[in-house]
Amino acid sequence: MRILLIFLLISILGNAQISEDIKLNSAKIQMFEPYIAFKHTDFKTWKENNKLIYWKELWYYTESFYVKRNYLKDGEVLNESIIDISRFEYLRKESEESIVELTGFKDVIVLIPNNKLIYKP
Repeated sequence: MRILLIFLLISILGNAQISEDIKLNSAKIQMFEPYIAFKHTDFKTWKENNKLIYWKELWYYTESFYVKRNYLKDGEVLNESIIDISRFEYLRKESEESIVELTGFKDVIVLIPNNKLIYKP
Protein backbone atom coordinates (compact mmCIF):
# COMPACT_ATOMS: atom_id res chain seq x y z
CA MET A 1 0.00 0.00 0.00
CA ARG A 2 2.83 2.40 0.82
CA ILE A 3 4.48 1.75 -2.52
CA LEU A 4 1.26 2.56 -4.36
CA LEU A 5 0.91 5.77 -2.36
CA ILE A 6 4.52 6.74 -3.13
CA PHE A 7 4.03 6.12 -6.86
CA LEU A 8 0.81 8.14 -6.81
CA LEU A 9 2.55 11.05 -5.04
CA ILE A 10 5.48 10.96 -7.48
CA SER A 11 3.07 10.91 -10.41
CA ILE A 12 1.10 13.90 -9.12
CA LEU A 13 4.22 15.92 -8.37
CA GLY A 14 5.77 14.95 -11.69
CA ASN A 15 2.68 16.03 -13.61
CA ALA A 16 2.63 19.39 -11.84
CA GLN A 17 6.29 19.93 -12.67
CA ILE A 18 5.79 19.08 -16.35
CA SER A 19 2.93 21.55 -16.78
CA GLU A 20 5.07 24.24 -15.10
CA ASP A 21 8.00 23.42 -17.40
CA ILE A 22 5.94 23.78 -20.58
CA LYS A 23 6.15 27.46 -21.50
CA LEU A 24 3.59 28.62 -24.04
CA ASN A 25 2.82 31.90 -25.74
CA SER A 26 -0.59 33.17 -24.56
CA ALA A 27 -1.42 34.57 -28.02
CA LYS A 28 -0.80 31.13 -29.54
CA ILE A 29 -2.93 29.49 -26.86
CA GLN A 30 -5.85 31.73 -27.90
CA MET A 31 -5.26 30.82 -31.55
CA PHE A 32 -5.00 27.06 -31.14
CA GLU A 33 -7.05 26.07 -28.08
CA PRO A 34 -10.19 25.86 -30.28
CA TYR A 35 -8.59 22.92 -32.15
CA ILE A 36 -8.24 21.02 -28.87
CA ALA A 37 -11.73 22.00 -27.73
CA PHE A 38 -13.18 20.71 -31.00
CA LYS A 39 -11.53 17.30 -30.46
CA HIS A 40 -12.93 16.73 -26.97
CA THR A 41 -16.59 16.59 -26.04
CA ASP A 42 -17.38 18.49 -22.85
CA PHE A 43 -14.07 20.31 -23.20
CA LYS A 44 -14.25 22.13 -19.87
CA THR A 45 -14.58 18.87 -17.92
CA TRP A 46 -12.00 17.10 -20.07
CA LYS A 47 -9.52 19.95 -19.53
CA GLU A 48 -10.03 19.83 -15.75
CA ASN A 49 -9.63 16.03 -15.60
CA ASN A 50 -6.69 15.82 -18.02
CA LYS A 51 -4.45 18.76 -17.14
CA LEU A 52 -1.19 17.16 -18.23
CA ILE A 53 -2.57 15.96 -21.57
CA TYR A 54 -4.18 19.39 -22.07
CA TRP A 55 -0.78 21.11 -21.66
CA LYS A 56 0.92 18.58 -23.92
CA GLU A 57 -1.71 19.01 -26.61
CA LEU A 58 -1.40 22.78 -26.34
CA TRP A 59 2.34 22.42 -26.79
CA TYR A 60 1.79 20.24 -29.85
CA TYR A 61 -0.61 22.70 -31.52
CA THR A 62 1.49 25.77 -30.67
CA GLU A 63 5.14 24.69 -30.64
CA SER A 64 5.61 21.59 -32.83
CA PHE A 65 5.98 23.83 -35.88
CA TYR A 66 6.79 27.38 -36.84
CA VAL A 67 6.03 29.61 -39.81
CA LYS A 68 8.93 30.77 -41.93
CA ARG A 69 7.99 34.10 -43.46
CA ASN A 70 8.70 35.14 -47.07
CA TYR A 71 10.10 31.74 -48.03
CA LEU A 72 8.66 32.07 -51.52
CA LYS A 73 8.75 35.15 -53.72
CA ASP A 74 5.01 35.43 -54.35
CA GLY A 75 1.84 34.68 -52.45
CA GLU A 76 -0.29 35.72 -49.52
CA VAL A 77 0.83 36.04 -45.91
CA LEU A 78 -0.09 32.92 -43.92
CA ASN A 79 -2.28 33.47 -40.86
CA GLU A 80 -1.04 30.94 -38.28
CA SER A 81 -4.45 30.54 -36.68
CA ILE A 82 -5.79 28.66 -39.73
CA ILE A 83 -3.23 25.87 -39.32
CA ASP A 84 -4.45 22.54 -37.95
CA ILE A 85 -0.97 21.06 -37.68
CA SER A 86 -2.31 17.52 -37.33
CA ARG A 87 -3.26 17.66 -41.04
CA PHE A 88 0.42 17.73 -41.96
CA GLU A 89 1.66 15.12 -39.52
CA TYR A 90 2.29 12.58 -42.28
CA LEU A 91 4.97 14.93 -43.66
CA ARG A 92 6.94 15.15 -40.40
CA LYS A 93 10.39 13.53 -40.60
CA GLU A 94 12.14 11.64 -37.83
CA SER A 95 15.29 13.72 -37.36
CA GLU A 96 15.12 16.77 -39.63
CA GLU A 97 12.74 19.65 -40.16
CA SER A 98 10.10 19.34 -42.88
CA ILE A 99 9.02 22.29 -44.99
CA VAL A 100 5.36 22.41 -46.00
CA GLU A 101 4.44 24.75 -48.85
CA LEU A 102 0.80 25.78 -49.05
CA THR A 103 -0.55 26.80 -52.44
CA GLY A 104 -1.08 30.54 -52.70
CA PHE A 105 1.07 31.49 -49.70
CA LYS A 106 4.61 32.89 -49.64
CA ASP A 107 5.14 31.67 -46.06
CA VAL A 108 5.76 28.01 -45.27
CA ILE A 109 5.16 25.75 -42.29
CA VAL A 110 8.26 24.14 -40.81
CA LEU A 111 7.59 20.97 -38.81
CA ILE A 112 10.09 20.22 -36.11
CA PRO A 113 11.33 16.60 -36.30
CA ASN A 114 9.74 13.69 -34.43
CA ASN A 115 12.81 13.24 -32.25
CA LYS A 116 12.35 16.79 -30.88
CA LEU A 117 8.64 16.50 -30.01
CA ILE A 118 7.64 16.28 -26.38
CA TYR A 119 4.18 15.05 -27.35
CA LYS A 120 2.25 13.89 -30.38
CA PRO A 121 -1.47 13.03 -30.08
